[in-house]
Amino acid sequence: MIRTFIAFEIDDKSKRECDYLTQKGKKLFPKDIKWVDYNNLHITFLFLGEIEQNDVVSVKNLLQELSEELPVFTLKNGQLRWNPPFKPKTLWIEYPNPFTEVTPSPVSFCKIRDNFIKKLKSELPYLKLDNKDFIFHLTLGRVKHKINIEKWLLHDEMFIHDVELKHISLYQSTLHPQGPIYRNLATIPLQAVET
Repeated sequence: MIRTFIAFEIDDKSKRECDYLTQKGKKLFPKDIKWVDYNNLHITFLFLGEIEQNDVVSVKNLLQELSEELPVFTLKNGQLRWNPPFKPKTLWIEYPNPFTEVTPSPVSFCKIRDNFIKKLKSELPYLKLDNKDFIFHLTLGRVKHKINIEKWLLHDEMFIHDVELKHISLYQSTLHPQGPIYRNLATIPLQAVET
């Protein structure tokens, strides 16, 4: 069995801006937050958990189908958030759903994701998938100890750079005391054409 998740790749410019925020955070919370490694930054689409090694091909095939439904898209107006706000467990950059903005979109991201989960459950019935409401977010760090979040009030902090998402990937995650090590098992370009 291997521990896996599906995520959108982010570009190097976005990673550098995240790294700027991470370095600022490390000065304020040097021991209380486990910061995400630069190379591990991503936007999670779905955490799969443990899957059989021989089921990787099935997941790749479903990802290929998914890529044909999703166009390349851009996340804008990201804002730093403690989550949850009062007893935070994570610090992340949260983005509005770009498919439900002011102008109506022909793409229903939530519907596409829900359908993908149904297909995945049908293909791999042993999976226990969490289908809670999806939030586009990019995790910067996980809180290890109780912290004083007033050290870093985030309401004025904006993630200025837009993030264009062009690829979706399947990753293996191996846990180590120093932090997880990710291995890319497949990367597929988003291929749907917006009408």
